[in-house]
Amino acid sequence: MRIAEMRVHVVSVPFTEPETWRFGRLWGLTSAIVEVRTDTGLVGWGETPGSPTIGLVTGAIEGLRPLVVGRDPHDVTAFVRLARLRGVHHYPYLGNAAVAAVEIALWDVVGKAAGLPLARLWGGTATPAVPFYRYLPVQDRTPATAAAEARTAVAEGYRTVYLKLGIALEADLAIVAAVHEAIGDAAAIRVDANEAWTRFEADRVVPRLGALGVEFVEQPIDMHDLDGLAELRARTGVPIGANQSAWLPHQVAATIARRAADVIVTDPHQLGGLATFRDVAALCELHGIPLIKHAFGDLGVTTAATLHVLGSLPEPQLGHQTHLQILEHDLLAERLTFTAGCLQVPTAPGIGVEVDRDALRHYGEAFESIGEYEGYSPRDSERPTGSR
Repeated sequence: MRIAEMRVHVVSVPFTEPETWRFGRLWGLTSAIVEVRTDTGLVGWGETPGSPTIGLVTGAIEGLRPLVVGRDPHDVTAFVRLARLRGVHHYPYLGNAAVAAVEIALWDVVGKAAGLPLARLWGGTATPAVPFYRYLPVQDRTPATAAAEARTAVAEGYRTVYLKLGIALEADLAIVAAVHEAIGDAAAIRVDANEAWTRFEADRVVPRLGALGVEFVEQPIDMHDLDGLAELRARTGVPIGANQSAWLPHQVAATIARRAADVIVTDPHQLGGLATFRDVAALCELHGIPLIKHAFGDLGVTTAATLHVLGSLPEPQLGHQTHLQILEHDLLAERLTFTAGCLQVPTAPGIGVEVDRDALRHYGEAFESIGEYEGYSPRDSERPTGSR
């Protein structure tokens, strides 16, 4: 069996509500969907976000084409290693995302060829219902809206809610306080500052967040400042999550070695594939540190694929990241559905889902019409409309 064809589909899928964060306002996701087809007719699906721009991402994926077409899809490890030898090490952040898109598609083919879901192929499932948080958009950045959204999340069965901070210090604290008052201990409150604060500012704000009972503070300071993270963690006693600091595999190891985080937050696109994500999950388990799947702009393909890794981890798990609740469509023929804040590990062969080709066509046309959703647009930006 050989890979006969690889296609890259670009889609723009809108959010029902925008994501507002430190760097701006995002109205949807522009992503690359990778489709590989074998000479036996099997089709595998992969996906990656269009960050920092979809043009750079698709260019990186196209650069991998000679390493894919004509080769045996079972040689997943050889593909990843060859990609690194052929230059991905020159741009690891972008390159890893491109490699992951193709690698996920290859694993999908491998599972389908074996007639097994990846979870079974990789040793089975320990947690069939994987918990996720409920993202709170808080578009108007008011405490009242945050509290109302948090109450709705708890009523829907979520046991973790997530807020973006790093926009305006006192207003951010007021929002967290309102959520804490609204839901109490009914759900964990998680906050993410996206490197917004200096060490000095973090020394002031993190203890105040700790007093509000936050589960942990994700990436409060600069991603490269591991010493600062370790010292902040030791001084305040407030749990710290590392995302940008734990982007690449060797950075995960360094973060753990420096005792710079209580939680590792990462994903296959940052690490360079599902297999590496599984390796990092094992490393975290060895050190007794929780692993949380980061939401790097995931549609349904990535979410389903990661469930096969997350399902192998023991219970209890902290809530993993997702934006699916505010996506207009996840691009799957059978959309993923949350039950009490959890997603079930797929049981069909491969990654266990199929892409809705009508939706793929529709959101491909949306990209042609609207263009690329920009994650760094001004926080007062309006929803994009019209044609390119």
